[in-house]
Amino acid sequence: MKTHQKLPILLAAFLLPYCSTVLAQEEPADSGKKAESTQPKKTNVLKTVKVDADAEVAGGPVVGYHAKKSATGTKTDTPLKDTPVSVQVISREVMDDQQVLTLADATANVSGVYTRQGPDGGTSDMFNIRGFTVSTASSYWDGVKDFSRAPKETAGLERIEVLKGPAAIMYGRIEPGGMINRVSKRPQAEEFTKVQQQVGSDNYFRTTIDTNGSATSDNTLLYRVNVAVEDADGFKDDTHNKRTFIAPQIEWQASEKTSVRTGLEYQTNDRSWALTYGTIGNSNGPIKDLPISTNLHDKDDYYEDDSLSVFLTWTHAFDENWQLQQRITYVDRSSKAEGTWLYRADASGNYSRDYWGWDDEQAEIASTNIDLTGKFATGFIKHTLLAGVDYFDEDNDSGGWAGDGTALPGNIYNPNHDDAPYDKDYVSVPYWYTNKNAGFYLQDQMTMLDERLHVLVGVRHDSAKYDYLYDATQMGSDDKATTWRGGVLYKLTPDASIYASYVEGFGASNISANGEKFDPQTSNQYEIGTKIEITPSLGITLAAFELIKDNLTMADPNDPKRTILAGEATSKGGELDVTGQITDNWSVIASYAYTDVRYTKSDRFQGQPIHSIPRHGGSLWNSYRFGESGWSLGGGVVYRGERLAMQRQTNPALYPYMLDAYTLVNAMVGYDFQISKYPVKAQLNVSNATDKRYYPSTYGSFDRIALGTPRMIMGSINVNF
Repeated sequence: MKTHQKLPILLAAFLLPYCSTVLAQEEPADSGKKAESTQPKKTNVLKTVKVDADAEVAGGPVVGYHAKKSATGTKTDTPLKDTPVSVQVISREVMDDQQVLTLADATANVSGVYTRQGPDGGTSDMFNIRGFTVSTASSYWDGVKDFSRAPKETAGLERIEVLKGPAAIMYGRIEPGGMINRVSKRPQAEEFTKVQQQVGSDNYFRTTIDTNGSATSDNTLLYRVNVAVEDADGFKDDTHNKRTFIAPQIEWQASEKTSVRTGLEYQTNDRSWALTYGTIGNSNGPIKDLPISTNLHDKDDYYEDDSLSVFLTWTHAFDENWQLQQRITYVDRSSKAEGTWLYRADASGNYSRDYWGWDDEQAEIASTNIDLTGKFATGFIKHTLLAGVDYFDEDNDSGGWAGDGTALPGNIYNPNHDDAPYDKDYVSVPYWYTNKNAGFYLQDQMTMLDERLHVLVGVRHDSAKYDYLYDATQMGSDDKATTWRGGVLYKLTPDASIYASYVEGFGASNISANGEKFDPQTSNQYEIGTKIEITPSLGITLAAFELIKDNLTMADPNDPKRTILAGEATSKGGELDVTGQITDNWSVIASYAYTDVRYTKSDRFQGQPIHSIPRHGGSLWNSYRFGESGWSLGGGVVYRGERLAMQRQTNPALYPYMLDAYTLVNAMVGYDFQISKYPVKAQLNVSNATDKRYYPSTYGSFDRIALGTPRMIMGSINVNF
């Protein structure tokens, strides 16, 4: 049965008990009571955009740079300073001050999170967190897994949250480094419309609209619509980047105890393949004298991605202590790519290219979770209990995985953009997979000793099924696992605490292209740390961890079409994150990470670091607002230490093959004023102000080296109506 055919069944299965509960609890119809209930009540009015910092709710707007609450780490509305896990939040204000366009831009502010050159031409978001890869398969939208072949849009986001370490207890099968949760803007009771026009380098044009309001006088039916339209040339010759994004939603306060929110996100992308692929190297590393604008691909290479995501969330409070909540998400995607694979250059700059892409990818994803949350006490212990189930079902058919063909020789200093003989004789093979996962989880957050001691215990059971076809080889895997986590946090003072935690992870199925099966990937992490609120608006998190991932696989260096076991890897490190306001006018967000990740049990790679992970990385961003003058200034740096570019077995003679350390300088100046009665902000941002040439990561070889974006100057005008 197709995923879209299963969606009504999922809806009915989960909504039926909910509807029965609501109907059973609603009061009988009474004309007098109905007349009374139409009067505006405090509980019917949803949070407005102008949020008091003390009134912040998990997932809602953040005042300034420093978030106080998040549900990403616990799935409950819990203060960050009371959770024995590391969760970092990038607020909307940070994104606006830095003119963040991508998840990569935003997460550069978070310790231990680095961009990574991913598979499939690097077309989608890919990161390393705490030394391990986090792909779009670990991308979450308001706490529910989704997937995209293209980078995610940020215009519709209220905040971006990063949970460090294995997140399988709350979110199922996921890579152990952590997860990135995109938290949507929600409808508010305040009427407003914001229009922004951005203009920048390489003919960059982007228009965004954020309009919000109430359809009823008592604010029980709210709406919000976010739109972004982007059109730009790339920084490489003969390239382009186009995007359209629209995200309407409504929120209905059906009663004092019941609310429903529904909406969609539609995103279409048309982008040149060369902008995401990166560049190539030779035996000396990246070819640094090659102009950054050089396009080594065919000028017509591209990829397209169209994605429609629909969601429904409802919450019902039985009383002030117990509530039931569900979110259902359905994603329908299509994608096509006509690209090229580049082969490394020789000392004279000669290289070749052939075909790489996919013919007509179709994907459908249905996912849901339902959570029961309750608060009660047993003696002197206060409990917040969470019991939940989730389900994820993905069907993906590439329509034909394409490659090879007649290779075209060329020279990097005089590339041929026009001829592509491989377009006529490339090979396309069937490739599809289905991925299903069902889980049950139970968590108890306990508070005692006058709320100085916080204890968290959780357990989860997963049942997963993965089926896969590549060419003529079909295989499958059925995996089950029970994992747990525990944590303790003790408040030395009301604003300073220490914590320790342990968590286990259940990762990807391990099956090779020839049908060989390995044990599923597993992980575990020990973490200790401290959280300090220097002031109510300035916080510090300091953490040390040891994270172990077992049953890693990789492509066989002697036969890239085969999969082999690489062994066990261990990541050890320390992280520092600072967010908030130093004074009323001076805001800061800063991070530093020390990460030592290497193979610790491996026949092939024993003791080797994992490629593309810097030992040292950090960032600093400041912004200062000059009182009532309307002027503001901002600036900062992003630093990444040197990184291993490929493992020894890929080319032993060249090991270690390193990427240089780099520092990026970013700056901002803004001016707030009014035109008539409408607030206006003019802003100028410069990223990579020194025009530094840098290479963030590789795909583990000479053939795929990520190429950092050169200096970009962006001006913007934002008008609030």
